[in-house]
Amino acid sequence: MKLCTTCDTLYGPDFTFCPRDETPLVPAPKETMALYDPMRGLLLDGRYRLATAMGSGTLGDVYAATFESLEKPVAIKILHAEYARKPEWAENFLMLARRQATVEHRHLASVSDFGHTPDGRPFFVMDWHSGGHLGELLHSTGPLPAPSAVTFGLQIAMALETAHQAGLIHQNLKPSNVRLPVDERGNRIAVVTDLGLFTPSGTGVTCFGRDLLLYGTPQFMAPEQVRGQPPTAATDVYQLGLLLYTMIAGKPPFSGDSFHELLSAQVQSEPPPFQASIHCPPELDKLIRSMLQKDPARRPADMRMVRLRLLGALNTSRRWLIRGAIILGTAAVAFTVWWLAGKFQPSQPGVRNLKPRPTTMTTPVLQNQPAPAPAEKSVRIFIDSVPTGGQVSLSGQVRRGPAWFELPRGLTPLTGRVKHPLRPELEFTLIPKQTGQVFIHLDQQPGETPMQAYVPTGSEPELMDPFH
Repeated sequence: MKLCTTCDTLYGPDFTFCPRDETPLVPAPKETMALYDPMRGLLLDGRYRLATAMGSGTLGDVYAATFESLEKPVAIKILHAEYARKPEWAENFLMLARRQATVEHRHLASVSDFGHTPDGRPFFVMDWHSGGHLGELLHSTGPLPAPSAVTFGLQIAMALETAHQAGLIHQNLKPSNVRLPVDERGNRIAVVTDLGLFTPSGTGVTCFGRDLLLYGTPQFMAPEQVRGQPPTAATDVYQLGLLLYTMIAGKPPFSGDSFHELLSAQVQSEPPPFQASIHCPPELDKLIRSMLQKDPARRPADMRMVRLRLLGALNTSRRWLIRGAIILGTAAVAFTVWWLAGKFQPSQPGVRNLKPRPTTMTTPVLQNQPAPAPAEKSVRIFIDSVPTGGQVSLSGQVRRGPAWFELPRGLTPLTGRVKHPLRPELEFTLIPKQTGQVFIHLDQQPGETPMQAYVPTGSEPELMDPFH
């Protein structure tokens, strides 16, 4: 959380300046929540107990809460008091909640209820998705591999396409509004949240009046928002382009030393090229730059077009991501090296009684996919489990995947372990010959039909059984 020292307002991690008074934000001290937030612990409508504030935006505050009768975690958005005093704004806030409750999609947080706080402020209840948000993942791991970024982007595009078809636009996409829960198969997926800023399309202005047209997070605002123009579906296209760039580069394309400098960059500056240490496939780079056109008319026509082009970029990414082989140990046991693109297929859900088995592997050779530049005598290896999210312990480092590990370069095998809440703990041995990516499959065992492993033989990949 961040704090504005001028108005004592708390904001989420995506904010750098207070949109109310333009004051640069500072990290909030641990005691800030207790000091500035009397809402904590409040029971709403006799059902929802407020807990921790998850963030504050221009329109309202979002809290983690509990639906007490079911002991179910939920998220609750509450309209700011200054806006709740305006009857038409409070009415429109709940009108949007009712409309959002009719839109359902796997990658979109749904609205399930609404009501009023004891002081009369309207609120609505959303699904709670654990697992952290995209901003936390980027802070932990840095830039994501292109297939991972494309997969998350594709899921976000599908959610927004559904919202647009219902006449709703988001206009406040940012990393903290993309939750990353683990699905029933153990795969991390993207879920778009903070539906409170969805606005009916085709109305010309927002339903909250023209004095609220300039709201959002400056680093993730579209040029038309900065100019005070009504947001459209093209606004979401631009903001998704900002998210894609941020996932691949590890940081937003535009920055500034002041609130106005940052807004000016959104309107006038072109996104800088990706650093040499980061590879973005040309097809994906072209798509991102088309989405970041300053003129909305020059962006992809709609979210459906974005979705189709992301599918093409994902297929392109598959061809260059896998450039390695699995080396079998003497026990003829191996893990499958695979790509992190949200397409894992565990054989059966749940935990199976598998004994930990040592495995030897080398890091795959990745062409055109360099990781951040390593130290001369070390390599950086991107490691994750399949299903994703396992806790990887290797060479004295403990990180929850996906994560980068910096290891001493050499041919000396390093032994590590993977702990996953849905799978038995497994041991593996890795030879850190070179920078690359390793994905450790926790389901496969000898004698079963293997997952597919691509091993380059000439220009076309060859399908092989890693257990024979």
